[in-house]
Amino acid sequence: MMLSNFLIILLTGLMGYFKFTVWGAAHAPFAVFAIIVFILTETLVMFFFIATGKSIKQMISHDHRFIEYWEQTISVKKQVFPQIILTITLIGILFIHGGVIDNGLPFSWLHGPLFILAFLQHTWSLIIKNRSFRQQVTIAAEISKELE
Repeated sequence: MMLSNFLIILLTGLMGYFKFTVWGAAHAPFAVFAIIVFILTETLVMFFFIATGKSIKQMISHDHRFIEYWEQTISVKKQVFPQIILTITLIGILFIHGGVIDNGLPFSWLHGPLFILAFLQHTWSLIIKNRSFRQQVTIAAEISKELE
């Protein structure tokens, strides 16, 4: 899911730079598809961390010896959520700025550098999310093992 998200954003950027179409869609219409896939994917990622965090909290709520796991869960969220929010903000700004270009308004030259910045942030956030997924699953597995 995150790989397809990454590839669609990359493809959209390449379409903008090299002016080619995909499935008969030019850069702007394909960007609408890309932003929808992006937002859905990021929403699912946030839901995963919120839902697993809630499950972990419920698992340990009656046993205070597991408080370290809750602190680890909070630490994971502190790492991943700022990256997700920054990525959503940058990709959102990039998408909105695309309208500036389509309407011929000033500052259209910013779109290329903004794409590079947003794409690099998106790539970095994928690394953080991947690491955080593993940490969150490990925490849940350790709690489950100790509760058995």
